[in-house]
Amino acid sequence: MRIRYLELAKTDLIAAWSWYEDQQPGLGDQLLAAVDASLDQIVKWPRSGTPTGNPSERRVAVRGFPYAIRYRVTGDELLITAILHQHRRPDFGTDRND
Repeated sequence: MRIRYLELAKTDLIAAWSWYEDQQPGLGDQLLAAVDASLDQIVKWPRSGTPTGNPSERRVAVRGFPYAIRYRVTGDELLITAILHQHRRPDFGTDRND
């Protein structure tokens, strides 16, 4: 399955990485590793994520961090629409389209 990020989702991830790196060098890289592990899970079990209200969209928590990945599966593509902080706006990223 091919993984593709919306540009805004890339921006989300870079901002989160930068914040964690500012807190402690190497912590941002731990976030990236946790995101990669979550993506591996999604690729194996695409329907394992929690439905978001949009029938074509789901989300999966990033283990060890207060973030989640919002995504859509279309054919053989996994589209990442947002990397969101779970303690902020729960609807973050719902208005993002391809």
